[in-house]
Parts: sequence; C-alpha cells; structure tokens
Amino acid sequence: MSMKKYIYLAGPIAGLTEEEATTWRNDVDLMLPDNIVGISPLRCEPLRPGMVYTDDGATDKMWSDPRAINAKNWLDTESADLVLAYLPKEMNDRRPSIGTIIEIGWSIGLKKPLIVVSDDKRIMEHPLIKCNAAWRLKELDDAVEVIIGLFGDYVP
Repeated sequence: MSMKKYIYLAGPIAGLTEEEATTWRNDVDLMLPDNIVGISPLRCEPLRPGMVYTDDGATDKMWSDPRAINAKNWLDTESADLVLAYLPKEMNDRRPSIGTIIEIGWSIGLKKPLIVVSDDKRIMEHPLIKCNAAWRLKELDDAVEVIIGLFGDYVP
C-alpha cells in the first residue's frame, strides 16, 4: 500500500462564484487515484448560493482575515508533495490571480515540483515560469497524467 500524496490546487478565487472556483478543483480530484489527494484552499470556507468570493478571496469572518488566508495557503503549499497552479486566460483577463502567483513563488522557494496549466501565453512565456515550472501544460488532463505518473502506485 502506498503512502498518500497531496497536491495543492492553486488557482483563482477572488471575484469568482463558487462554481467557477471549485469545479476545476473537484474535477481534478475526481480524476486522481485514492492514494493522491487534491487539496483545495476553499475546503473549509462556507459559501451561500449565488455568493461571489470577495477581493480577499474569503467568505467568512474566521477565514477572511488576510493573516488567516496567508497561514492556510502557506500551510497547504508547504505540506504538499506537488503544487498544481491553474491560471486560465479567461480568469486572468477578469482579474489576475495575485495569490496564485505568490503560491507559485512559495513552491519554487520550497523546491516543490510545480505544474503550471494555462492557455495564457503571457503566463507560460514568462521567464520565471519557463525556468521554474517542471511542467508547463495547456490542459488539466495532462497535469493529472503527470501527477499519476509521479505519484501513482508503482508496478511491483
């Protein structure tokens, strides 16, 4: 039996609806085998129907303090075995995800394997992304394939 591996699912939150912020994270988690767990930064934040995440990304007093957001996201990045950063052009054009860029920086500093998925050429061609992301991919399905290749059960 293999040990569980944890993948931090970094990506836009602020200015998005619950569906926009969580659908891709849920889809990725469902594609992963049981020994690989996707960690969502939204896992403990309650939402109400129709609500949009505020500019600080939080929806509840307990989680709205900038220090609480920072502490939770740092803990997740530091604890993860790999960081998957999803930065689709559609969401970047509405509002760049500053938090995700910071989490990418943390993952680089912590020497975590990093996968960046984006259809945004500005992101993918940035010199620091080109030099620091182990994989730069256009599709989440490809990222899941890499993750399973790295952390799936080995053939005995």
